[in-house]
Amino acid sequence: MSTYNIPEPAVIDEDLLRKSINEQVSPEVATIAKAEGIDPLEVVSLRLDYKNILKIDNLSSLSNLTKLQLDNNIIERIENLRFLKNLQWLDLSFNNITTIEGLEGLTHLTDLTLFNNRISKIENMDDLVNLNVFSIGNNNITVLENLQYLIKFKNLRVLNVAGNTICKNANYRHYVLAHMRSLKYLDYRLVDEESVAAAREKYIDDLIAQEEEEKVAIAKEEDEQKLKDMNALYEAAHIGGIALLFDSMFYDDPDAQKLYRVSPEQIAELREEYPLHPLAKFEVVVTDLKHFVLKQSQEKSDEMAMFRQCLHDTKAESDEEGVKCINEYQHMKKQQLRSVPNCRTNKEVDEIIDTLKRDTQKLSDSLVSHEMQLVEQFEDVIKEFERNYTEVCAKITEFASTSFARLRELENEHAERFSEVILAAYDRFSKGVDMDEVEDELRDLMLDKDQLVNIVTASHDFRISKIDHQ
Repeated sequence: MSTYNIPEPAVIDEDLLRKSINEQVSPEVATIAKAEGIDPLEVVSLRLDYKNILKIDNLSSLSNLTKLQLDNNIIERIENLRFLKNLQWLDLSFNNITTIEGLEGLTHLTDLTLFNNRISKIENMDDLVNLNVFSIGNNNITVLENLQYLIKFKNLRVLNVAGNTICKNANYRHYVLAHMRSLKYLDYRLVDEESVAAAREKYIDDLIAQEEEEKVAIAKEEDEQKLKDMNALYEAAHIGGIALLFDSMFYDDPDAQKLYRVSPEQIAELREEYPLHPLAKFEVVVTDLKHFVLKQSQEKSDEMAMFRQCLHDTKAESDEEGVKCINEYQHMKKQQLRSVPNCRTNKEVDEIIDTLKRDTQKLSDSLVSHEMQLVEQFEDVIKEFERNYTEVCAKITEFASTSFARLRELENEHAERFSEVILAAYDRFSKGVDMDEVEDELRDLMLDKDQLVNIVTASHDFRISKIDHQ
């Protein structure tokens, strides 16, 4: 009977990591490394190939790792790599991986090889924005259109798909070259311009549609970035969320949502007038507030920059004067010391020493004077800054107080009219008018005046609290 020595699956533990790291250390420092150990943060490259590893684990301490080789193991899942934020090169070839996953957060990764695994779909790589080299050869990719997923990687220059079923498709190479314009190498072959031109001609209709989609996507990204930048300005100006204040007042109140269905036309008209009426209604007040606060916030930033510059310039000027005094003193000191060997009597030496003492005291007095003058100048600059900065802050506080008072007035006006609409609906329904138009779940509510009033009041309080919280 034959027996086979099948090795046990290995785990990535402290012993394996220490052994692997020591094996990679240069001979010059190997002895020291084995005796004292190596700081995990100093490890930037690690080979764990041919170790019969079954699971990726225990790599969190190697946060500065940029290159990781895990090829020729028996790994079944890509996992526990999220700690390796600096990883640039990852080799997982010749394993048993079936799904692309676990690559979230690896934004610096440029080289990824999944060659010779059991992967059937290219997916879950959205965070690899800097991907430059990708090998998915010798896997189970069967759908040609799945390669569309790779179009988003604008930095992709080298792609290997060889050994997959789709490569037998007569249109495979044309399809890839037409849709991935940044490629320089495909399946170990240099991409030439003639092949690209022929491929693009064949898929011209698809490419036109693709370019239109890209334009839409780019426009969307630009809009999202503008919104993100604007929200960042609002946060820096301490008015974060101001742009969403009105929506949050109405859409975050679940009880009030029921009442909006009671008299939908009247309430829709009322709500439309609330934020958009040209005569200084809600949206106008908020817009004026945003513009004013952003302008004053910029003034605060400018004032802070001027303050720091004044401190820097004042200190630099004082330092320059101090260095000048020290240099003059050093020059005089050297001259005095050079004359000592020429002295014929002790009296002459004592006179030189006395001169040095006097000059040293003068230097000390001069430096202290410069320091005191610098302190006074700093105090003047700080007082001026505090006065100007406080004035800007006071303007913001006053304008904001006035604006929010106006918003509360508008909310009170709206709440009063809203209450009138709801109570008018109650009067109609209590007389049996329009009851057929009411949803079943609202009928009991519309016949209970106290509950209606409570909901209207609570809704008003909710919106006021949103304004106060802002």
